[in-house]
Amino acid sequence: MMNNKTIIETKNLEKVYDDSKVAVHALRGVNLEVHEGEFMALSGPSGSGKTTLLNIIGALDHPTSGTVRVAGEDLSGFTKSELSRLRLDRIGFIFQAYNLIPVLTARENVEYVMLLQGVDEKERIERAEAILEDVGLKDYINTRPNEMSGGQQQRVAVARAIVSNPDVVLADEPTANLDSATSSSLLEMMREMNETHNATFVFSTHDRLVMEYARRLVKLRDGQVEDDIDKDA
Repeated sequence: MMNNKTIIETKNLEKVYDDSKVAVHALRGVNLEVHEGEFMALSGPSGSGKTTLLNIIGALDHPTSGTVRVAGEDLSGFTKSELSRLRLDRIGFIFQAYNLIPVLTARENVEYVMLLQGVDEKERIERAEAILEDVGLKDYINTRPNEMSGGQQQRVAVARAIVSNPDVVLADEPTANLDSATSSSLLEMMREMNETHNATFVFSTHDRLVMEYARRLVKLRDGQVEDDIDKDA
């Protein structure tokens, strides 16, 4: 259930790419707040800035100007190692291409983040197996990614993203490689995780189905927030 605790806050966020002769203004003064327990989507046409915004929120990219706060901390003064630790401890990631490690089983993939965090083996195994059961993969714990369907692999990715209880889960086009029935099943599961684990989800998406499932829809155009719709209001 959403509360008023602010997890993500951006102020006057600007991003300019000037690698070529023509500067590209990807973000133009974006102000956004994301609260704990939200299930929200960033939508907009290609080039609207939604993936850039998601990457900056996730400390995968840096703004040209403006500020980003994650769980109350201003990222502008963070070193590379501090940003790396923030991504590890505070942010869960779900990618379009799943990004699972092929030689590891489902359980080992879910364990991996906890391994990097220094969680002991017994606890890692218990938490990984419990979360895989929660996402409907109890019978696939020892299965490797190439032996699973796309939808099953994405469920493993969701389990990996939330197993360490991050402040926010960022999902970049998570349904892009899935058919509509599988996408719907995955979104139902993520919304259940949102409700039962109070996991905060922020999606970047073109998928109308994701927009329908989202409880809040932020529409971007030309690097600016065009509309911000709270469906529960």
